[in-house]
Amino acid sequence: MFVPMMTAARLFALLADTRVLSPKGLNTSIYLDINNFARRTVWAHGFMHTYALWLGAVLLAALFIATYGFTWWRRDEHAASLMGLCGIGTLIALGLNQIVGHAAKELRPYDTLHHVLVLVPRANDYAFPSDHAVIAGALMTSVLLVNRRASSTNARGQFVPVIVALGGLSVVFGLLLCFARVYVGAHYPGDVVAGLLLGALVVMVASLARQIAYRIADIVEPTLLGNLIRRPPAMGKASPAG
Repeated sequence: MFVPMMTAARLFALLADTRVLSPKGLNTSIYLDINNFARRTVWAHGFMHTYALWLGAVLLAALFIATYGFTWWRRDEHAASLMGLCGIGTLIALGLNQIVGHAAKELRPYDTLHHVLVLVPRANDYAFPSDHAVIAGALMTSVLLVNRRASSTNARGQFVPVIVALGGLSVVFGLLLCFARVYVGAHYPGDVVAGLLLGALVVMVASLARQIAYRIADIVEPTLLGNLIRRPPAMGKASPAG
């Protein structure tokens, strides 16, 4: 009697977790195709391992900081405050992702599919959505929102080449990170697509509060704290008469 009860408990625990979320066939087939591609591209394993684990997220964070720094240098306090708001949105997206992941309870691909190639340490958390993809979607969207603002508010409607370049790089690095997470065997394609969309959506919703952020920036700008959102005047320049 005791043994069957233990077996039933183990079976219930297994059924409590989702093996593959819908669309199951498409998720599994694309994952296996990319996994087979990874087997044939041994020369890329070292880079993809590093990029999927930490390099991709670090490069995206660096682009985010570079975009903030460029807006600070141009003394665009509204753009800098928008970047701060997007940063808050990124943290909120990561928090929401934990809730969604525990609700979906999708097992990692390597816990379901045997003999697949796995190039990173096996994690014990759930697969859906991907934390890395959430970061990619949130930071990509943050840079692109500031890109749009800088292009639309620049004098004479001229483009800001540096901001445009940062936006383009963020898209390339972000999409590559999503692909890398599937390539190394850690996620199904649906996991990274969902994470990308979740990160982007939360940041876009957070950006709706930009007018509040702009008002705060206008209040802070004349104070010493204003140096955090715009470059101070060069030393020796005459200040306005008061």
